[in-house]
Amino acid sequence: MIRQHAPSRAPHHDGLAVVELRPYDDMASLRRRLESVEKDRVALLLPWDLRLLSRQLDFNLLQREASRHQLQVAIVSPDPDRRQLARGSGFPTFASAEAAAAADRWKGAGPRASEPPPTYWWEEEEDLSPQPNRPAPTWFDWLKDGVRFGAFLLAILVLAASAYAVVPTAEITVVPAGEMLAVSVPVSVDPGVESVTYTADGLGGIIPSRRIGLEIEGRAEVETTQTATVASGRARGEVLFTSRLAQDYVVPSGTVVRTSSTSYPIRFRTTADVVVPADGQAEAPIEALDDRTGNVGAYQINRVEGVAASAVRVINPQPTTGAEGKEVPVVVQEDYDRVREQLTHDLLDRAYGELHALLEPGEFLPYQSLTVEAVPKKAYSHFIGEEAESVGLNMRLLVSGQAVSSQAARDVARRVLVNRLPSGYRLVDAAFQVGELVEEDGPGLFTFYVTGRGYAAAAIGEETIVAAVRGKRIPEARAHLEETFPLAQPPQFTTWPSWPDWLAWLERVPPIPLRIDVFVTPEIQEVEEVTALPPGRFVAAGSAHCPQRAGPLRPSFSLRGSLIRG
Repeated sequence: MIRQHAPSRAPHHDGLAVVELRPYDDMASLRRRLESVEKDRVALLLPWDLRLLSRQLDFNLLQREASRHQLQVAIVSPDPDRRQLARGSGFPTFASAEAAAAADRWKGAGPRASEPPPTYWWEEEEDLSPQPNRPAPTWFDWLKDGVRFGAFLLAILVLAASAYAVVPTAEITVVPAGEMLAVSVPVSVDPGVESVTYTADGLGGIIPSRRIGLEIEGRAEVETTQTATVASGRARGEVLFTSRLAQDYVVPSGTVVRTSSTSYPIRFRTTADVVVPADGQAEAPIEALDDRTGNVGAYQINRVEGVAASAVRVINPQPTTGAEGKEVPVVVQEDYDRVREQLTHDLLDRAYGELHALLEPGEFLPYQSLTVEAVPKKAYSHFIGEEAESVGLNMRLLVSGQAVSSQAARDVARRVLVNRLPSGYRLVDAAFQVGELVEEDGPGLFTFYVTGRGYAAAAIGEETIVAAVRGKRIPEARAHLEETFPLAQPPQFTTWPSWPDWLAWLERVPPIPLRIDVFVTPEIQEVEEVTALPPGRFVAAGSAHCPQRAGPLRPSFSLRGSLIRG
């Protein structure tokens, strides 16, 4: 809503326009109101609940809008914070419209003068009036034609020379000389080292290993091989009871009497009731409690068991009879040793297979590195001396092994093989074989030999070939290569384009190195795999519960390139 003060109320403020904003006005509606104002001075009345013009940014936008319309705007608001924001943007502020109307001159930044837009070069007017033209002499035209023709011939020559230098290509195939080499390198394994170390003579090395282990349990049974003579049947006889009381005493049937002179007492029982008179004696029949209990001699039975021991004493005047000797199989120490050795080797075989699951890529496990660290459980099915046709063993082992890096063993052998190369040669192909452990003492936990065979070729660089032949004629380049480098075959040249016989003098190796392709192709000879060692296996000396024995061995390992074949 726009209000203008009537001349009767304020005759000296006719140039002031008052614009009262509503609470829901925004910047777009304010812009439209300012466009409709016809006065140069505008007083904006801001109500308390106006959401617009509550930030410094809003007043900056209002200042830009007032400058665009060339208006001098004053802010009328009862809110002192809003007036302070308006003054920060250069607006004069008043608490009421009457105060704004009473002020002859407002303090604050007036409207900025607008500058005219710049004028660009394409907007300038062009001078289209005809220019005076003076005719050129005839010789000047001839000169221009001659220059053009000479430039054309020069361009043709430059293009032909460039094509002769750039377009032709050449392919050179060189086969360097080579020879076969073979080495046998001792490699020791030491869990205490952290990296590969080489011996002082450079002929071997020590590589680290990683200890792995697991628990494994199993059972084995073997037949007993020895026999012993034992009694068969029940021994029988008579004993004599002597009274300890001053009255008759009845010894009931089943009373137990026994011997006392052996480590294992032999027990008998009475088979009938007997009355022992006061201070007298009485005989009673007896028989052995157990079958296969041997006969005893006279006066060997001298103990009474139970309550009868306080009433009578016992003795056997005659030896017992009826138990006959018989040969039966019994358990002896040799059976214990045999079943333990068999089960130990069976468990080691199983552990060897299961330990492979703990190997990391590029590792192998020598069977000879297996060690029995502890025996948490060992239980036999029968005691030594016990009658049995077989004896069994249930045993649990804690088995460890040394995981060895195949790459580390290969690096040691490769280094020794490379050190054997002739000067100026490089290793082209190689095959390595890891053999079984050797029994000789070494610097590590155990030692094995890595046998390697390789093919070495003369080291010829492609850049050297290019520098030696570029720009030369083909016969000259071929002869130069054969004299300079050790070659197994004459070098082969393939050029493009093919020149006719009358232009054969143009056939050369391109002078630009980028147009020359060199292929250094060694005469690869198949490196035969190293023959594996003879079968055999032994466990490293000193392994607990793991005696050495002969038997079928794990195959040795073959290394070629970066692969392990077991």
